Amino acid sequence: MLTLKKYIYIPAFLLMLTFVTACKKDLQFVPETFLSPEQVYKDENGSRSGIIGIYRKFMELNSGDYYFVGIVGTDEGKTSSFVPTWGGYWQHYDGINSYNSLLTSQNQLIQGLWNACYKGITNANTAIRFIPSSTASAPVKNELIAEAKFLRAVFYFRLVQFFGGVPLPTEVIDAAADANGGKPRSSETDVYALIIDDLKFATENLKVKGTAATGHANKEAAATLLGKVYLTLKDYPNAITILQPLMNISNAALMPDYADLFDEENENNIESLLEVQFSNENNNTTGHANTLGGWHIANTYPGGGGHVVIPTDYYSNSFETGDARRDASIRYKFYDANGNEVDYWWWADVTKPHVKKFDITKDKSINSGLSSRNLYYLRYADAVLMYAEALNENNETGTALPFLNKIRNRADLADWETVLGHTPTQVEFRDEILKERMRELGFEGWRWSDLKRTGKLITQTKTNNPDAAPYITEKNVLLPISSREFELNRSLKPADQNPGY
Repeated sequence: MLTLKKYIYIPAFLLMLTFVTACKKDLQFVPETFLSPEQVYKDENGSRSGIIGIYRKFMELNSGDYYFVGIVGTDEGKTSSFVPTWGGYWQHYDGINSYNSLLTSQNQLIQGLWNACYKGITNANTAIRFIPSSTASAPVKNELIAEAKFLRAVFYFRLVQFFGGVPLPTEVIDAAADANGGKPRSSETDVYALIIDDLKFATENLKVKGTAATGHANKEAAATLLGKVYLTLKDYPNAITILQPLMNISNAALMPDYADLFDEENENNIESLLEVQFSNENNNTTGHANTLGGWHIANTYPGGGGHVVIPTDYYSNSFETGDARRDASIRYKFYDANGNEVDYWWWADVTKPHVKKFDITKDKSINSGLSSRNLYYLRYADAVLMYAEALNENNETGTALPFLNKIRNRADLADWETVLGHTPTQVEFRDEILKERMRELGFEGWRWSDLKRTGKLITQTKTNNPDAAPYITEKNVLLPISSREFELNRSLKPADQNPGY
C-alpha cells in the first residue's frame, strides 16, 4: 500500500513527483520535484501519485471553514452570537449563516468553496486525460481513472447543489474555453449527467471496501454517492436499485455503539465508507474542533478555541429520551483541562450545547486547532437512511420502516411505529426521516442538501435558525456564483448570475 507524505496540486501543467515514505495515515507524501503531466502519468507509480493530488484537494475542501457552508444557515447549525461582532472575514461567515446583505458573490467563503472545488476538478481532469497513456496495466488504469472520476463527481455534486448549473470543464481539450478563461455555464441537467456517468464508471471499476487502500474511494462509497444523487433528482427507482445491494453486504455495517464512531482510535471502521484522511503532519490537520468550541481543551498553543459554530436549539433538543446519540454528539456540560466542571453562565452562547463529534483524542492531535481527526464523508448509516427514504417516496412505506428502525435501534430507541402508536403514513415517515437524518448525521455535512432536496430549506431554517429567520428567502436555495469567476471567465455573462444576486 502506498503511504505518502503530503499531497499534490497540479498548477496548470506542472505536477509534483513524490517519493513514498512510511507514516501512520494514508494519502501523505513529500514533494520532491516538478514534472509535466506527461512525465508523471507515464507509469503506474507516477499515476498513483497523481491521484493523490486529487485527494489533497478533497482534504483541503473539508479541512477548514468551507466545510461549514451547508451546516450553518440551516435548522441544524448556526454561528455563535460573537461572530457578527468580530468584523472582517468573520462577517462573511455571518453572511452564510444569516443570508443577510453579506451573502454576495464576493463572500470569501463562497469564493473559497468555488475555487477549492475547481482545483480538485482540474486535478481530476488532468488524471483522466493522461492516465490512458500510462504504461500501467489496463486494470490499474481503470481503477485509477475510477478514483479520479469519483472525486470529480464529489466536487461537481457539491457545486451543483449550492450553485445550480456551473461551468463544466472535463478532460476534453477545449481551445475556445481556454482562450476565454473558462467554459460557459452548463445546465444542472448536464452537470448531473456527468456526475452520474462518473459514478457509474466508479462503481464498475473501483475495488470493494476492504480491498481498496485505506482512505481511497471504493465501490460501496461510489454506489452510496450515486444513490444520493438519484435521491436528489427524485429518481427513486434508480436510488432503490443502486442502494438495495448495500443492505446485504458483509464488508460494511453499523458500528454497535454510536459513540465509538467518534473515537479517534476507530478511524476507517466497518461503518465508514469513505473518510477524509487527516494527520499531524504540517498542512494535513483540521481545525474543526477549534471552530466548534475547542476552547475548553488544553492546547500547546495560546488561545483555546474559536467558538464559531454551535448547534441550533432545534438540533440539540431533537433527541428522544434515551437516545444514545445525544451525549455522543453534543456537549451539554463543560470541563477544564483538569476535568473540573466549568460554568460560563455570564458569557453568551458559551454555555449553550456544543458539538463534540470532532473532539480530539488525548495524545493523538496536537491541539484543537491542529487536529488529526479524520472526517466522515460517507458512512453506512447514511446509505440505510437514504434507502428507507427512497422506498417511502416510492410508496413502499411498510418496506422502508425496518431500515429506519435499524438506525433507531442502534441508538437504543424503540421501533418508531411503537412510539408513534400506529403504522406511519407516507407523510409521517417523510417528516420523521428528515429529523432522523439530522439526529444521526448532524454536523457531518449533509443538512443543507437534505433540506433543499426535500423542499424544506426555507421553512425549516426560518423556523429554527433565529439568525436566518429575518433574511432567508426563496432565492437562497442557491448561493451566488463567485464574482471572481466572472472576472476570470469571459464565457460567463452577467445574466448567468443566480437570480436575486
